Amino acid sequence: MPIIDAHTHLGPQGFDPGAIEEGERLGVTTFLCSSIAGYQHYPSFDQVVETNRAMVGEMARFPSQVLGFCYVNPRHGAAALDDFRRNVEEHGMVGLKLWVATLCDDPLVFPFVEQAIQYGIPVLAHCWRKSVGQLPYESEPVHVAALGLRYPEASIMMAHLGGQVEWATNAVLDVPNVRLDTSGTPVGGSEVALAVRRLGAERVVFGSDLPGACLAANVGKVWGAGLSDAEQELVLGGNMARMLEQVRR
Repeated sequence: MPIIDAHTHLGPQGFDPGAIEEGERLGVTTFLCSSIAGYQHYPSFDQVVETNRAMVGEMARFPSQVLGFCYVNPRHGAAALDDFRRNVEEHGMVGLKLWVATLCDDPLVFPFVEQAIQYGIPVLAHCWRKSVGQLPYESEPVHVAALGLRYPEASIMMAHLGGQVEWATNAVLDVPNVRLDTSGTPVGGSEVALAVRRLGAERVVFGSDLPGACLAANVGKVWGAGLSDAEQELVLGGNMARMLEQVRR
């Protein structure tokens, strides 16, 4: 089973061709990518439109390897929803990216998730529970769990194993439509193993968080998690492949 990286971003120069070369050595064939306005936490609408335009350009540049997730700032309301629709319907984006502009279970987010459900596309929600430095609208596992409970028909991915895997798995244990992605530099093989043990391999998805992390190290922590061959296959690509099969073209 080819490896699918479910969580990458554009860098200042776009998508790094070196990542594709490294992916070829490691068996990573597909990168799901979003552009988050130069990592600005609360971008303007024009900035979001431009960052999605850049993502469309990189999809055209690497049509066989890079698939785009549409980034939205839900505070922009109807205009942002129109931009989301345009990027999915006209440019072929295959996911919705939520970052830190608002909590993921804020009612402002609901129209976007409802539209994602209609398209059959997954929702990737940034999530990080921190002891210090929590951003004002940065989602924690309880917020992702609340969103999953509200929309059981949505395919939701909690990024970074929630930043704290024990807390995250407890929060979503009974929310089966929420999967956890393995991206994040503090995450290691033991955290991946714990997530699989508590939730099952069907609910854990490989991600690297490129370009802010090492692709080889992130693949390696799944390889080193002590999973069975069948579990490893699901985490590294099988689960994401099934989600992408649900996208309505």
